[in-house]
Amino acid sequence: MPNQPTPSDTFARVEKLMRRDLKLGADIEINAETPFFGSSADIDSLDILLLLGSIEKEFGLKIPSEAVGREVFKNVGTLVRYIDEHRAQSRGPAQPKTATPQQDPLSRLPHGEAFRFVSHVTQIKEGHSAKGVWAVTGTEHFFAGHFPGRPLVPGVLLAEALAQISGLSGAWGANADVRLAHADVRFDQAVVPPAEIVLESRFVREMGTLRQYEVTASVAGAVVARGTVALTGGTHRAAK
Repeated sequence: MPNQPTPSDTFARVEKLMRRDLKLGADIEINAETPFFGSSADIDSLDILLLLGSIEKEFGLKIPSEAVGREVFKNVGTLVRYIDEHRAQSRGPAQPKTATPQQDPLSRLPHGEAFRFVSHVTQIKEGHSAKGVWAVTGTEHFFAGHFPGRPLVPGVLLAEALAQISGLSGAWGANADVRLAHADVRFDQAVVPPAEIVLESRFVREMGTLRQYEVTASVAGAVVARGTVALTGGTHRAAK
């Protein structure tokens, strides 16, 4: 059985992840009492959301959404103690219910038809995941410039398509102003039209108005893009 890391080793690994992911310079002191909010490190909710993914991969555990922003993230020391107490435990996710939309789910997107990059939705598990297809024919207007004579699906639009399918996986409420807050997407292969791009998104966690999703795009069974996106769903104020 492998040796279990000591608490001091856990702290060193957490500090390393913080400096790497949050771009903290050597002049920023990090100790057990360093708070995650209101410190000189200037950490915000999106920073914490992104750091969580690295923490979970590094230590092989799952930090539930209800733990984020409470005692666990009071300071670096409370996070280190949580990791040491819970890394040997595993917690399976609750089984989601498959939703059967009564209307076209694409109508829930805030985008107009000209800026929708999901052709049809094949599955929605409310609050958990969504799957759909973006069918590109090669006749779309953007291919005239990307690139003349050798068309490729723009990576920025593929990332937008993954954000759109993510937005369909959960109920945001009638007054939510859902927008893309962050995207970390790796493009493994270029997509040449015509192609049917399968878009998949799985909910990871929620923090305040932010929701994070793991996303993949594939063509003919081969992954062409993968990563994470974060959406924000603040309250929309109607114009008077």
